[in-house]
Amino acid sequence: MRNINIILLVLLFGIFSCSSREQDNKGTSTDWEGLLKVNELELKLIFKLNNERCLLDVPAQAVQDYPSSKYEIFGDSIKITFSGMMKASFVGINQKDTLIVGKWTQMGKIYPINLKRKREYLRTQNPTPPFPYNVENVSYFNEDKSIKFGGTLTTPREETNYPVAILISGSGQEDRDETLFGHKPFLVIADYLTRQGIAVLRIDDRGVGQTTGKETLVNATSLDFAMDVIAGIEYLKNRKDINPDQIGLIGHSEGGLIASIVGAKRNDVAFIVSLAGVGVNGEKLILSQIEKSLQLTVTSPSIDTIMVFEKKAIDIINQERTDRLAEITIMQQLMGKRITNQDSIVKKYFGMEIKDGFESYNFKTLGERYKRLMLPWYRYLLSYNPEEFLPKIKAPFLALNGEMDKQVLADLNLNGFKNTFDECGKGNYKTINYSGLNHFFQHCKTGYYDEVETIEETISPEVLNDISAWIKEQIGKNNTP
Repeated sequence: MRNINIILLVLLFGIFSCSSREQDNKGTSTDWEGLLKVNELELKLIFKLNNERCLLDVPAQAVQDYPSSKYEIFGDSIKITFSGMMKASFVGINQKDTLIVGKWTQMGKIYPINLKRKREYLRTQNPTPPFPYNVENVSYFNEDKSIKFGGTLTTPREETNYPVAILISGSGQEDRDETLFGHKPFLVIADYLTRQGIAVLRIDDRGVGQTTGKETLVNATSLDFAMDVIAGIEYLKNRKDINPDQIGLIGHSEGGLIASIVGAKRNDVAFIVSLAGVGVNGEKLILSQIEKSLQLTVTSPSIDTIMVFEKKAIDIINQERTDRLAEITIMQQLMGKRITNQDSIVKKYFGMEIKDGFESYNFKTLGERYKRLMLPWYRYLLSYNPEEFLPKIKAPFLALNGEMDKQVLADLNLNGFKNTFDECGKGNYKTINYSGLNHFFQHCKTGYYDEVETIEETISPEVLNDISAWIKEQIGKNNTP
């Protein structure tokens, strides 16, 4: 059995991790990688080093560009400190610039880890110029002029008045290409669709790249990001080369949820494509992600017990809107005999440590873990109810999922869409579950995050073709007298 201690690295809930995703504008970085070994489990860590700081990737836990809080170099020695949820440090010695021998420290435990220069992987689907279509860098404001958006609009050369799709990224602030572990899925999608006669607008998320608003992120939710998409719709409606009646949305992951919100608020959306989007309420989504991640490290009876406690904690957060009171209530519910009577795996999961032969609990770490779920973005997600939005969507709707998606489970969420749409009598929808594809619609072996970077394919050609064909079908229906 794999040891539950691996969870100590950082608690993340699948794709909805709100990782930092900061733009690194402080010089060229050198990338190093190594395997952190915890009993039988190996976890790849990627350190991106420059002259001023380090950005950390943990592919298996969907962490990308987590910034160091302190970065020190003394000759051949290096010390990196990570604060926030991570609360860890790395100390190493650079040996002839080919190997860094070091130690990772977290929660009082020390793990040896050696870093080597990071391997670069092929990205054969990334398009390169010259392009057979127009590429235009664009900018526009939201309604109250508080945020300026920067993006790229690609348009066919052969005609005007063309249909257009707005791409909406997943959780965590992404650039316009939705760059993740070397892949640029939105660049690939935009290239494919534009070659098929469909214009595409892809935008830097709020606070990233050429888009302002970073200071708003601490309180921003999916509803706020939906308003960002609406700003894009209004921008496109004012362009003479765009057909104002053929503006649609393509959202990935949280972006699919955002597309549903926008589609419920607007009757002028021509089509919606949900790529691994959310078809169930937020509580079910988060609990499914926790359970799936536990299956990597914990045996079944312990998982069942842990999930009972996790559901109780999330119920408390949903019911108690005051963060401090919610935190106290969770501590009361999870501590005492309820936990001490459980097996060692369950107790370790909830912060039990052995000190001088006696059990003790790290209340601070446990409390901070649930504080994360009390952030505005998480609170909105946990309270999200698709029945509030999906029945109001008039636009044709295509929901796609990969069978091996471990973040947004295909059967759970596609059935959620089906059940809600069928119950409200919506007929213009379609769902597809792709065999062998992961959360990013790559052909994969396991479906977990740790293999995303190593896969050469960015997105399955079959999925690209299905998206294009379906959009053309909807546009054709709209043009029929």
